[in-house]
Amino acid sequence: MWWREAGKRLVVLILTVAVVVAVASVGPMLLSSDDGGEEAFQNPEYAPDRVAPDPLSATGTVDPSGVEATTNGTVLIDRGHANRFSRADIEPLVDALVRQGFTVEFYTDGDLGGRLADADVFLVIDPGSEYLPGDVDDVRQFTGNGGHLVMMGEPDRTAISSGLLGTSIQTQESRLTALASAYGMSVDTQYLYNQEHADGTFKHLVARPTGQGGLDGVEQATMYTAAAVTTQRGTVLLRSAPNTHKSGSDQVTGEYPVAVRTQNTVLLGDKTFLRGDRFNVADNEVFIAYLVEFMLQGDHQPSETQDTDRTSAGTPTPTPADGDRD
Repeated sequence: MWWREAGKRLVVLILTVAVVVAVASVGPMLLSSDDGGEEAFQNPEYAPDRVAPDPLSATGTVDPSGVEATTNGTVLIDRGHANRFSRADIEPLVDALVRQGFTVEFYTDGDLGGRLADADVFLVIDPGSEYLPGDVDDVRQFTGNGGHLVMMGEPDRTAISSGLLGTSIQTQESRLTALASAYGMSVDTQYLYNQEHADGTFKHLVARPTGQGGLDGVEQATMYTAAAVTTQRGTVLLRSAPNTHKSGSDQVTGEYPVAVRTQNTVLLGDKTFLRGDRFNVADNEVFIAYLVEFMLQGDHQPSETQDTDRTSAGTPTPTPADGDRD
């Protein structure tokens, strides 16, 4: 009869509720450890507080104090090779140069050698096109006559662009091969990262001085899209902290050079540490002051006949086999 069927369903419902209540009360005891505490994670990569280092403090100003600096010189910043940076990206550096009495100018096109004739420093930041042989000769003649060269590269990056035909993915490279190789230097294409020593996240690399090149007052600097750099006969200024990885070889770690110099040339594997929100993180402002002092010491003395025949009149910077080492 109907009342018997209803009774069976009621009994099943009561038993189901009882089982659910029992599991809910016993479950926490089964999941807890013997000592009543929580079990530690066995996979540290899932513990954010252990993977992401704390952000570093940001204080200080760029205060050059070089005693051998020239005055009223000119810094020529390259804009003629599809260089990827905004003026806001280098504002702290430009401000420091202007405070020291230097004039800052931009090269966009035309005769590079003619513009370098009136400059003391040539600053090259993340170029998107390679330097032609004539431009390389002009720059080498410039440094051979006392001018100073600062180059800043970046690792390869992926850029997404959209147009009338749709969206495309492109690889951006720092086209420094021709110019940097003329000085026995190079920039790697892979980015560096470190899960132990970083400014808040693994790509924000911590670098430390080697004790060479006169880099005083820096305990650690930070670079935010860093690539390793090499030099044949120059001095390594900064190396990444221990256990740094390259993006293409995650199992290999090391302490990679990220800043090198010779007598009249500096090469860096990052440009982003110059930004207004990063220039004074850790000891970045002290390192930037060092770069400013290096620039201020540039004393380009063009030969008398350079305007008419720069190729034969100048004294090109020696190749790495003949160059000087600090």
